[in-house]
Amino acid sequence: MSTPTRALLLAALVLGSSLFIFSPQAEAQTAPVAFSMTFADAAVKMDVRPGASGVGCTAMLIENQGIANIDVNVAITGGGVTISPSTISVTLASGGSITVPVCAIANVRAGYKNVDVQATGQGCETTTCLNPQTKFAGFTAQIEQYARLSIRADQPFQRVGPGKEFPLSFTVINYGNHIDTILVEVINQEALEDAGFIVALSQPQVEIDSQGEMQIPLQIRTPRGTVVGWFNEYHTVIVKASTTLAGETEARSITSTLWVRGVFMPGFETAFSLLALAFVAMTLARVKRDDE
Repeated sequence: MSTPTRALLLAALVLGSSLFIFSPQAEAQTAPVAFSMTFADAAVKMDVRPGASGVGCTAMLIENQGIANIDVNVAITGGGVTISPSTISVTLASGGSITVPVCAIANVRAGYKNVDVQATGQGCETTTCLNPQTKFAGFTAQIEQYARLSIRADQPFQRVGPGKEFPLSFTVINYGNHIDTILVEVINQEALEDAGFIVALSQPQVEIDSQGEMQIPLQIRTPRGTVVGWFNEYHTVIVKASTTLAGETEARSITSTLWVRGVFMPGFETAFSLLALAFVAMTLARVKRDDE
């Protein structure tokens, strides 16, 4: 092979190698659209108790990581909550970014739950919409549980005799947005027992579904006394219902009034006590006449 031919062949090899070496760089300069979407928070909380806003907000960051100007269109959805804004459309230059506030809105008194919020972004080159790409991002919208209770006395006023055992009942209603474990107590039980009452509460703790109610039975025995006596006294039974939900202080109380009235004679039932007292009165009257 002649020297000129060898030189020509060597030059061709060198040029081919150079093109091979630098071709990836040329390809990189014409890379497809590249962008990213991220939310600032993994979860947002929404307070939906009466009087609260029911709103939880975060922020979405959209970044253009490619070399071309791009258009990005984002749709955001969340089952059971309203997203604002639900759509975002932006144009970004190469290396540009934008931060957009995004809020989840729940109805007041909405039920306690977690909602997955999903964002889907479509990006492509401006004007030509070449090299389209799809990106996804999301966060959790947490509708917080709150406690709201009510309690009523099923017998707000009751007349009973001394030494009498009888039932009282109170109805507790859960107006919160989730099942609640509720503590029930007679807050003046010690005072009643000091006055001679016996108070028995069979269900000091109950679980009630949201918007549900439960009747709480209370067994009471009025004072018996130790000698023949006439009772004409008013007493109150104060019952309190309190949530056990962490961070909540919701509690309600109600009063039932007892009128303890009648005669008590040890060893006799109430009906016989009245007869025995009448007999004693008649005997005393007869003795008095005999003395005269």
